[in-house]
Amino acid sequence: MGAALFSPLSSLLADTTTMITPVDISRHFQCPMCKNLLTDPVSTTCGHTFCKDCLDKHISRSEPQCPLCQEPVTTKPSVNKAIEALLQEFHQTHLPNLDLFCGQRDTIPCDVCDEHLTFKAVKSCLICSLSFCDEHLKPHQSMARFKGHKLVSPVEKLDQRACNTHGRPLELYCRRDERCICTLCVKTGGDVIPVETERDRRQAIQQNTIEVIERMISQREDKLKELEESAAKYQALLEKEQQEIKEVFAALMEALRKTGQVLLAPLEDGRRCLEKEMDEKTQQIQKDILKYKEAIESLNRTKNEEDDILFIQSYPSVPAEFSDDWTLSIDTELNFGTMRNTKAELMDEIETHLKKLCAVEIRRIHSFSVNVTLDAVTARPHLEVSEDGKEVRDTRASHDIPGGPQQFDLVGGVLGKPHITSGRAFWVVEVGNKVGWELGVMRDGAKRKGKVSYKPSKGYWAIVLCAQKMYRALEDPPVQLHLETKPWKLGVFVDCEEALVSFYDMEALSHIYSFTHCSFNGAIHPYFNPHPNKDGSNSSPLVICPHNQTDISV
Repeated sequence: MGAALFSPLSSLLADTTTMITPVDISRHFQCPMCKNLLTDPVSTTCGHTFCKDCLDKHISRSEPQCPLCQEPVTTKPSVNKAIEALLQEFHQTHLPNLDLFCGQRDTIPCDVCDEHLTFKAVKSCLICSLSFCDEHLKPHQSMARFKGHKLVSPVEKLDQRACNTHGRPLELYCRRDERCICTLCVKTGGDVIPVETERDRRQAIQQNTIEVIERMISQREDKLKELEESAAKYQALLEKEQQEIKEVFAALMEALRKTGQVLLAPLEDGRRCLEKEMDEKTQQIQKDILKYKEAIESLNRTKNEEDDILFIQSYPSVPAEFSDDWTLSIDTELNFGTMRNTKAELMDEIETHLKKLCAVEIRRIHSFSVNVTLDAVTARPHLEVSEDGKEVRDTRASHDIPGGPQQFDLVGGVLGKPHITSGRAFWVVEVGNKVGWELGVMRDGAKRKGKVSYKPSKGYWAIVLCAQKMYRALEDPPVQLHLETKPWKLGVFVDCEEALVSFYDMEALSHIYSFTHCSFNGAIHPYFNPHPNKDGSNSSPLVICPHNQTDISV
């Protein structure tokens, strides 16, 4: 094939009018060592020419002799200016585009070009198992017999595209063996199809896989956006809570500062009065001391007088004894009643400021909302549970409600679902204007039949309203609760890890009471008791309010 086709370089040289030189002249410009066109050509005394770098490397690794004839190289060769000029002219006139030649890293050579000057391949033919430069590709583009050949981007190792057994192109695909085969590999029953058909099938699968992955990417991008929005939302919440807490404690510090000023002001006045009194009495005492010293000097002068008459006549008068009260007194406007009153006022102000923190707490526990419904099979016969399981009231009439062992009978109310075994849970109950009710949680297995003792040791943690305005936490013994306002909606919060049950006034955003160190010992259930409706004054139901786990007001 190489004899039938001319190299691109020979075509270029054949068209020139300045010289008629066979293409073989190019081999004289080729370095015998690197096989590329000469760079910085140097000639030895024996007449051979090499690239300067190639010869220098050879001499540095071995004896200083010619790589071709082994003649000694006695002097360091210099660049051959004549050959260098010929090379420059050769590049300018015959090789206008050096990028067309092979020699760069990762380039695939044309399989048809002359071995001394090879062009880069632009296409590979999977049928011929050869790679072609632009010049040698022309027959495939113009001749009809090459019409069915498949041209692709230059490919290395074209031998892998041919059958190892028969040397024929791999044109078919065997589904049974799941491999590409040539036409001579075909066997009966092998379910053989053209490789193009198998490619189309796999491309369809590939496209479907791409679409699936793109959907997965889109879903994750959406999820990332949701996370960023959620993070921004909670960041705003945290910043708001942080600011609220800072404001509360700033107010507390200001209240403490003012109270300190009130208590310290009389003491400061007393200190100033004490200093003034001390100065005045010190000056008076110092005057008296001076006066007494003068008296002593006068007495000393006259006590040795020999003339009796003169001694008697000159006898000095003696100063009187201390007549003033020289003790100091502490007199301030502060008395013990004032101090106690100031302390009481301070504690009231501190309590008022600390109540503001409860709003932060309630806003946070909303995120633990659960959808609580009433379990009708546990309801006491006198109670009526709504169909949606959200309301319960006392009807003063007995209802045939199935449930048997699970049912409250003599006293009590109804349990809620779901039961709570771990984590945190929160729900809100509207008590409205009822005059009596009972709310809380009950430990699984606590007594329901007969007379029940509602206290933590018996498995109940609840608060109660009785006699219209008496609120109590059912501790052992019960604790009286003093509420500033009548609550309309009550929040119940359970924290299994902290063994805590807390109650909140959801309208006033205030804390009512917390049971701590609770011994749950297993599952617990929401507990509701609307109390009897004896005279019709307590007919309103207890209503479980709708829950919303994302209801966090920022």
